[in-house]
Amino acid sequence: MTGVDWGELTRSDWADLMFYGVLGTYFAVTVPKLFRGNFKAAFGAMAFWIAALFIALAGYAYRYELRDVADRVMAMLVPGTAIETGYKEVTVIRRPDGQFVVNGAVSGRRIAFVLDTGASAVVLRAEDASKARIPLDRLTFDVEVATANGRTLAAETVLPRLSIGPITQRDVKALVARPGALHENLLGMSFLDGLSSFTVSNDKLVMRGK
Repeated sequence: MTGVDWGELTRSDWADLMFYGVLGTYFAVTVPKLFRGNFKAAFGAMAFWIAALFIALAGYAYRYELRDVADRVMAMLVPGTAIETGYKEVTVIRRPDGQFVVNGAVSGRRIAFVLDTGASAVVLRAEDASKARIPLDRLTFDVEVATANGRTLAAETVLPRLSIGPITQRDVKALVARPGALHENLLGMSFLDGLSSFTVSNDKLVMRGK
């Protein structure tokens, strides 16, 4: 068994030792005074605070794992939640109907998209395009597109900024469908091609930015 090499302790290690030393001294001195003559109550109080301290330390030690669990629970409760799982990387859980819904933002305005690798471009509903401050009255609806409701006309535009979690792309080519022609916005290849990679495995969509 080797002893502690005090010379290798970092400033953070010394700070931790001082903190826990002061905390231990405080409880050792204070608790007996509070429960003088009542050792059972004193023991119960000590046990409670030791357990609370242990839980707090365990929570701090496993804070990253707990945050990952919390993110995954949130993704299950709120479909479309983009879980940040790495540097410029997000993971999205599949919706119960089998589709991937991705919550994003167009020029700072929150907009939900359905992943559609068959769409050559990002396609916005007219209502959401208006919310993102795209002037509909300046658009020309002359591009024929196929939707779940059949064929309709859309207008070409460029999104100044499209963000999915920490992934942001600028000047993204997009289409705006005529009012009432589209039920959901589509996250198409004009955004997906700008990623470093995207993969679908089981019920997870993983997107990595450049």
